[in-house]
Amino acid sequence: MEHLSITRFELYKLFSRKSIWILLTIMLVGLFLPLQLLIASTNHPPVYQATPPTKQQLQQAKTDLPIVQQKLQNSHVGSLVYWDLWHEYQRDQAIASSYSGTAVATRMYSLQESMAHLKASGQMGFAYRADKLEYDMLKNLPFIGGGMYNGGGAMMIDFFKTYGFIIYAAMILIGLAPIFSEEYASGTDNFLLTAKRGKRQLVSAKVKAALLYSVVIGFIIEVWNLGLNALLFGTQGLNYPIQSIPLYRAPFHLTIQQYILVAIAIFLFGGVSFSCIVLLVSALSRMTLISFVISTGIFVLPALISKVVHQFWSGTLLNFSYTGLLQVSRLYYHFLAYNVLGHPVLYPILVFPIFIVISLIVTRLVYVAYGRHQVV
Repeated sequence: MEHLSITRFELYKLFSRKSIWILLTIMLVGLFLPLQLLIASTNHPPVYQATPPTKQQLQQAKTDLPIVQQKLQNSHVGSLVYWDLWHEYQRDQAIASSYSGTAVATRMYSLQESMAHLKASGQMGFAYRADKLEYDMLKNLPFIGGGMYNGGGAMMIDFFKTYGFIIYAAMILIGLAPIFSEEYASGTDNFLLTAKRGKRQLVSAKVKAALLYSVVIGFIIEVWNLGLNALLFGTQGLNYPIQSIPLYRAPFHLTIQQYILVAIAIFLFGGVSFSCIVLLVSALSRMTLISFVISTGIFVLPALISKVVHQFWSGTLLNFSYTGLLQVSRLYYHFLAYNVLGHPVLYPILVFPIFIVISLIVTRLVYVAYGRHQVV
């Protein structure tokens, strides 16, 4: 009970800081809300062919396409008429492109050829196994039609890789960077380090409070994301496959609503993992500013390196960084498997045990760093 009261006190210290709530309000209400309102004012109903079109639908689309195209050329770009015609054109194109079969058929054919070539040349190692794994996953997908889905579900998903990971990281940095270093700087650690409860209990309370803080903040961000985008863009199409959004071509059998649930879990997991490294930096730093700068560098540098250095290793660095994990979408852009003892292991499966181990080690180092800190 005594230990629980220390954790509650640490939670109170975190959540009672007005600067945290002011910053969160500015980012969600002052920045994200106006941008979404602007997008909603120019957004059009999603055009995605969820089922194989009939011959009648195909014939109608072929008849309409040249007529609509001609009208488009004669209409004023940006006018209401233009956008209505553009929506018709996209709809007909989606039907026409879906009639020949699922959108992944070409990729499946390419993989069949690759496997046949590798098998004929006796190369039955990692490359063959990776191709077979991707082919088997594609074979189990539902029908993937033409067009693209841009409804509420797509906007919820887009949030993770655009605004969400930045807002979440900023809240973790602002809230947790000072958790140890602020006490070092103010001299409060003199009391903490000599308290009869002991160093270990104090560190445990801070760690638990920090991780709970990251989960609560992540949950608030996601509730705002889901609620706002559902209100502005609706919930039509949540049962479409994730591949109905052109950016996501990894052959995972997930609907959009299933992916959103998976993404939220990964988002929170990434937040907890990043919180651990911020705690360690804070435990090692005597100044809050230094703690904040170093933690920010850990988060930002992999993305900067990937932008500047266009090499395979820089992409891998970003894939296994806190930035890549919090963005979530990188795990599902396309099929990606790493060679583990000659066997293909999917990137989304490999990343979790790695970060679990890293987080456990980092958390252990927090205890060591604080335990070795000397009272001055």
